[in-house]
Amino acid sequence: MTRKQHATRIVGALSPELRAELQRAPLVAMTTEGLVVRAVRALSSSRGAGGMCDGMSFSEHGTVLYAPTDSRRQNFTLLHEYAHLLVENDDQAMIWLADREDPKTELERLCDDIAAGLLIPEELLTSIVGTPPITGQHLLDLFVASEASQIVCAIALARRLTCTGAVLLTDRLSNTVVHAALVGEPGVYPASRQPVPSDHPLARIRPRQQIITKSFWSTPWGTRSYYYLNATATEKRTYSVLAEVDLWGLSNLHLDTPELPSSTRTTRTITCSCGYSGNAAGFPCTECGKPFCPRCQRCDCERRASLTDRCTICFVSVPRRDLVEGICSNCR
Repeated sequence: MTRKQHATRIVGALSPELRAELQRAPLVAMTTEGLVVRAVRALSSSRGAGGMCDGMSFSEHGTVLYAPTDSRRQNFTLLHEYAHLLVENDDQAMIWLADREDPKTELERLCDDIAAGLLIPEELLTSIVGTPPITGQHLLDLFVASEASQIVCAIALARRLTCTGAVLLTDRLSNTVVHAALVGEPGVYPASRQPVPSDHPLARIRPRQQIITKSFWSTPWGTRSYYYLNATATEKRTYSVLAEVDLWGLSNLHLDTPELPSSTRTTRTITCSCGYSGNAAGFPCTECGKPFCPRCQRCDCERRASLTDRCTICFVSVPRRDLVEGICSNCR
């Protein structure tokens, strides 16, 4: 069973009345279900596959904490945390997650899918998409027709992508990825806050323009995979679908193009805390300026983040060695 199928199954197990209430007013519905839901203005979280969920949940206490934001984003945060509670009580999902190569990331993506499934039901999605294939314009239309955020719309629309690829949002001002809802297991794919490659069609698309073309995506260190692209744009953002298959009948000729040779990539010698010592090929992280380790795939800022965790009392990030049963030394 795939992640999308688990999300559909878990959402479908809820009563129609509860699903309708969760879509209309998540905060009220969750409180009615007996959960303690508290707003914490200083709270921020790296939860969510794109790190855009400002919330935390504690299943043993039936409690959800969230940072109040604009209504569209806040509703997603609440339902993402509600999804964590549903998944933790679902044996099928937990067994499936245990077999994943990266269970933590898959859990966050599964909760994203569940939250999007509650905010954008199948009936609404069908009314926008009609007969596949999906397009970048469908993403924009779905946002206009719903009360969900653009990121939630991307996650929901990805349910209708019939091949490996991604539904993608980028910011035109900073030319960076806002969110990528992945489908399947693409070898090279967009990630939140990643710069759009300078030679990519999305870096040149104009507002109100719609394009269908052969395209690609590349990592900061130069590895490249080829996709078909369907995209549209507004003044602020681009809305697009990347697909490994020519869903839009662009060409009857499909040729695989080889990756860039490693000799064209920047190479530096590094010593990583994971134990690797040697060459690292590719462009450095745009935040810390250090290359990604070829063994653990982390840069310096990712390694630092892995050494900290949040105190369950004050929610401040502290070194893990300072935590005792989840509580930091300042709160003990």
